[in-house]
Amino acid sequence: MKNLLYIDDLRTPCTYIQNHYKVTIVRSYREAIDLLKNFTIIDLDHDLGEEKTGYDICKYIVENNIQITRVYIHSSNPVGRFNMYQLLHLSLIHI
Repeated sequence: MKNLLYIDDLRTPCTYIQNHYKVTIVRSYREAIDLLKNFTIIDLDHDLGEEKTGYDICKYIVENNIQITRVYIHSSNPVGRFNMYQLLHLSLIHI
């Protein structure tokens, strides 16, 4: 099974994800940043219940050239989801 970093302050991964990946759940920006280099697949939310958001994580990935091969975005925030998608898409990360 492939490893997946699941980033969300409230939710847990759906059954499909849990059945197909070895999942590590983090609840904050800082936890995500600390573990990003250990994962090539991430699934993230935009709103993390703090000042930093999933968009800030995406900026960190791009600015620090973190080698992520696949990103899933499960945010209920349509503007936040679009902004993360645009940033990563323009950086040629597979979404």
